[in-house]
Amino acid sequence: MKRSGFLAKSRGRVRGVKEIFKSEGINPDPIKDQFFIADDEIAEQIVQIAEINGEDIVFEIGAGTGVLTRLLAQKAKKVIAFEIDRRFQNLLKELPSNIEMHFENAVKYFQLHGKFFKKREYNKIVSNPPYSVCEPLLHNLTFLNYDKAVLMIPVKLAYTIEKNPIFSSFFEVKRSLGIPKEKFYPVPKSNAVVVDLIKREDPIKTKNPGLFLKRYLYTHEHQLVKNALREGIIKYARLTQQRSVTKNEAREIVTKMGIKNELLNKHPDNHEVYREVESKAKHLEEVVVCG
Repeated sequence: MKRSGFLAKSRGRVRGVKEIFKSEGINPDPIKDQFFIADDEIAEQIVQIAEINGEDIVFEIGAGTGVLTRLLAQKAKKVIAFEIDRRFQNLLKELPSNIEMHFENAVKYFQLHGKFFKKREYNKIVSNPPYSVCEPLLHNLTFLNYDKAVLMIPVKLAYTIEKNPIFSSFFEVKRSLGIPKEKFYPVPKSNAVVVDLIKREDPIKTKNPGLFLKRYLYTHEHQLVKNALREGIIKYARLTQQRSVTKNEAREIVTKMGIKNELLNKHPDNHEVYREVESKAKHLEEVVVCG
C-alpha cells in the first residue's frame, strides 16, 4: 500500500492517524511509550531546531509511522532510523533512498562500550525515544562526539536531566519547544518538550576543575572517591598548568575540599558524591591553582 501521502501537506493535524492505525490493525501501546506526533507543524519545527543540512547523517530512534523520518530525509544526507515494533513495517516500506531502516532494538547500535569519547557515523541525533531507552541513550551521549542531539521527551524527564549531576556535567539542556499532550495520539499523561542537548566545553580548555573532576569520577567508578579525586587533581594540574602535584599535595587538596569521609571512602556510584564535588567547585579552583 503506497504511503507517499501519509504526511498531510496542510499545516495542522497529521491526516488520518487513527484511520491509518485502524487500517493497519495497529493499537498503540501506551505501556510501551507509543505516543505519536499528531501535528505535522511540530515535526517540521523539530527538523528546524536540529538545523539539518545536506551534509548531516541523522540517527533516529523510534521511527514509528515515519512522519519525522521522512521530514529528516528531505534535508539530510542520510537518516539511520530504528523501529523495534514490526507492526509498522508496512507503513515504512516506501521510504526515500537516503533512509537506512532497521527493525530492531537501537540500544546495541548506540552503545559505546567504554567511558571515553567516540565518534560514530552519524553526527546528529533527532528522536522521540521511548522512555525506557532514554537513560541508556543519555549515558552514551555523554561520550559521543556529536553536533546536535534533539530529543522530544516528557517534561518531567527534562527536569530530571537538568538536575542530574552526571548528565549536567556533559551537556546543557536547552528547552526549545513545548508540546501539549493533546498533540499526541494516543494522548499521554503529561506534556512533552523538545530539548537540545548542548555539549559542554572541555573543562581543560575552560580551566574548570570542578567539572573536570566530576567527569573524572564518572570514568573511574571502580575507584574509591578519595583516590579518584587525588588522581584527577594531579592530572588536572598537569594538563592546565603544566606543573606536577605530588600525591601528598593532592591528598591535602582533597582534605581541604571538606567532603564527608563516608563519601570519600565509597565508590562514586551515587549522585550525592557529584553534588558534593560540585558544591566545593569554587574552593577547589582556588586550592588547585594556588597549590
